[in-house]
Amino acid sequence: MPSTTITATSAERGRRALLHEPAGGDPDKLTLVKALGSLVWDDQGREYIDCTAQAWSNNLGANDPRVIAAAAEQLTQITHARPTFHTPALLELADLLTSISPPGLDRVGFTLHGSMAVEMAFKLAMRNRPGSQHIITLQDAYHGRSITTMAASWPHPHNVFGPLQGSFTRVPHPDLYRTRTGLTSEQDAELCLGLLRDTITKGVDGQVAALIYEPIQGNGGHNEFPANWHQGLRQVCDEFGLLLIVDEVQTGLGRTGRMWGAEYYGVEPDMIVFGKGVGGGFPLAGVLAKAEHANFIAGDDQLTFGQFPISIAAGLAAVRAIIDDGLVERAAAHGEYATARLLQMKERFTLIGDVRGPGLMTSIEIVKDHETKEPACSESHQIFVQAQARGVILGESRYAGLGNLIKVKPPLDITSEQLAAALDVLEVVLEEIQTEFDRV
Repeated sequence: MPSTTITATSAERGRRALLHEPAGGDPDKLTLVKALGSLVWDDQGREYIDCTAQAWSNNLGANDPRVIAAAAEQLTQITHARPTFHTPALLELADLLTSISPPGLDRVGFTLHGSMAVEMAFKLAMRNRPGSQHIITLQDAYHGRSITTMAASWPHPHNVFGPLQGSFTRVPHPDLYRTRTGLTSEQDAELCLGLLRDTITKGVDGQVAALIYEPIQGNGGHNEFPANWHQGLRQVCDEFGLLLIVDEVQTGLGRTGRMWGAEYYGVEPDMIVFGKGVGGGFPLAGVLAKAEHANFIAGDDQLTFGQFPISIAAGLAAVRAIIDDGLVERAAAHGEYATARLLQMKERFTLIGDVRGPGLMTSIEIVKDHETKEPACSESHQIFVQAQARGVILGESRYAGLGNLIKVKPPLDITSEQLAAALDVLEVVLEEIQTEFDRV
């Protein structure tokens, strides 16, 4: 079984030294030492089914030998090239990604993190709409944790970074689970589209360059939208000359059961932001854009490690494997199974207020009451804790105090047996927590 060479004393000092940890460190946080496919092991030798794909990044299972071999080979050739040079892997990946992108997105740029890719899209939008002063985003959006992308996301709790942040205007959006009183989801979407038009014409001073949205809101609650919302956003952008940026850092590369969420929902973007699943576990992200919008000038978007050869080579191998292994189709099939199982659980357990998809973008919202839909944050966290104790790592929503969502988003190539086992554990845990909830 996996082991670690770090001493207990060194590990304790390390926990206390970490900048992002609470004082004294977090003793309950797992220390992972090995990963393979949909499995991870901690420093005590315990095995877990990872239904988070490590922050939804391992669309291709962890440590795929093709990715490791590609990265290792690149290590023997060239490990760093400044952005004024090309590498063969860079050109191959650019060719491959543009060949599988939605029609018209035939230019691509790379960086190492989703936040920086979103910023790349923002810069490109401003370059294409000179004189514009605003970018519109949705109220429950999440686009990253850089200074700029935090401003474009769900309002950050106790935000002290405002003086450094730019002009973003948040607009309401429809919610399939919590539609506005008396409205159908389609009517809710039309209302929000009307509010969007009002915002563009009356709610901002100056021009708007672009609108950015996630086809399924990830950290904001796994919110899916009605079909007329997606089409309506395209129409509004066309009416007012805005660029439509689709943030697919979470939904891209097969997660929804289609290669891109934009394809799943039938929307035509001017740009797609991608990340997470593209790198095969290595840091990689970027932007796909229409050629007519590829208007950067020298110095607009050049980062020293923006096209890190190791990540590029790993990403090339990962995307090829996603295609060769039919993982987009597998995500759709796994998603159908997982959704059916979760809907069965919803019939049994009143704690489940809603089941969300599609594909392996799967989640359940935990509520105290189906009528009020009051979030059951404590119970949700207990589901996470007890499942982990039984060897299944589920996702939970922590950003901005949401706290009542359980996510089942494993690698797309998880085996059917592993997925069934993970859902079996979730069902056992739900039964125990439901019994306790009913008793109180």
